[in-house]
Amino acid sequence: MATTIVGLKIRETRRALGLSQSDLARQMGISPAYLNLIEFSKRRIGGKLLKKAADCLGLQPADLDGAAELRLVHDLREIVADPRLRPAGIGPDSIEAFVGRFPEWAEATARLYRSDAASRDLATALSDRLTHDPYLGEIVHQMLTHISAIRSTSEILDEIEDIAPAQRDRFHRALTTESHRLSDVGQALASYFDKAHTADHAVTPAEEIESFLLAHDNHFPSIEEAAAAHPNGRTAHDEGRDSDTGFDEWLDAAVTTVLADSGTSLSAVARQPVEALLRTYAADALLLPAEPFLDSAARLRFDLDALGDAWGVGVDRICRRLTAVSGRTDKAREPRFAYLSCNAAGQTIDRRPLADFPIPRHGAGCPLWAVYRAFSTPESAVRQMAQFPEGKKMLFVARARRTGPAGFGQPVNHVADMVAVPAAQAEPLVYADGLDLGPRGPAEPVGPNCRICPREGCAHRTGDPLVGRLQA
Repeated sequence: MATTIVGLKIRETRRALGLSQSDLARQMGISPAYLNLIEFSKRRIGGKLLKKAADCLGLQPADLDGAAELRLVHDLREIVADPRLRPAGIGPDSIEAFVGRFPEWAEATARLYRSDAASRDLATALSDRLTHDPYLGEIVHQMLTHISAIRSTSEILDEIEDIAPAQRDRFHRALTTESHRLSDVGQALASYFDKAHTADHAVTPAEEIESFLLAHDNHFPSIEEAAAAHPNGRTAHDEGRDSDTGFDEWLDAAVTTVLADSGTSLSAVARQPVEALLRTYAADALLLPAEPFLDSAARLRFDLDALGDAWGVGVDRICRRLTAVSGRTDKAREPRFAYLSCNAAGQTIDRRPLADFPIPRHGAGCPLWAVYRAFSTPESAVRQMAQFPEGKKMLFVARARRTGPAGFGQPVNHVADMVAVPAAQAEPLVYADGLDLGPRGPAEPVGPNCRICPREGCAHRTGDPLVGRLQA
């Protein structure tokens, strides 16, 4: 897919600038015939040649690499597979050309479809109500959670008389916080029944959160600056868990600044997990300062276990920090990371997407992904060179860690963390040793998930694909 879009973008941009193929080829230092093959998707382009093409066209390499359009292509595949559109005879083969030549129209089409899907989903939800609608069930579960927190805190204040003033103040603040959250969820529920969703919002909170992360590229400079300027750094984080050192106030200020500056309108239900995500990000930034962390990551070749041991933190924190800071400096060959965390049931717990890595917004991903395989060998890294149907290759590194209380008689539960790196950027990783990272190197065929995977004959498929024609 990326090759098709890159070629189309080069051709359309060249024409818009009034350049002939011969002129651009001469500036790039290649023959017109070779440029013609690139523009018509007969040859791949990347690395220095892609950068040269971008420079000659007055663009950034990221404007040409097709990564930003991959998510849009996956959305359009679902649209093409809609049974209501079958009489139109639209096939999936033309999607990439559509996105490459008319990106604004493609985005508008996807937005209209999402809006229509939201309306249909809302009608179904209002008909089935709590019995069948998972969205309403989730809101009710959140309401019950906040109500339970308020009740238990109130019972403590009512039944225990000799509570220290500082501790009592903390309980009162907890009551206030939970009350506000309960109010937000109640308002969201009322808005849902009132059909208050607008076309400007994503269909679900999960999509809102993903859009928020992609809009900021998993990176929040204001939090990075605030963490770097914090006088106590790691000490402040550790002490802030059990004492009033101003750590909570610092976190609140950092989160408020990001939300105020983002210009993003979030629903009440999505705002709460986004705030929690930003607080985690700020704590990560305090514990793992960007420059020292990147230096150690490069020195240890991005070894997750070695980094966790060197910094005294869990692998999940290492993974999140890699998505936030790697690939953002002038240092050469720094890879970009995506992150996915899930439980043994396959449910996504945390995610930090890349534009060109299709992490499913709902449910599980492809059962062949290394993140699910990691549960078979807990506390040990599992690597996988994966190739998606459109040809994109990713290096997956996954590791399952034990969660919950330890001790005799305690249940053994695990959560799996996985980072994903584009194969073209994976050479600096220790996990790339012995692998052929080139486009023709061996790789395991995988998909995004069964719902939109076009591969035929997969023994692990659990449902029929929505996308039309299957591929071998």
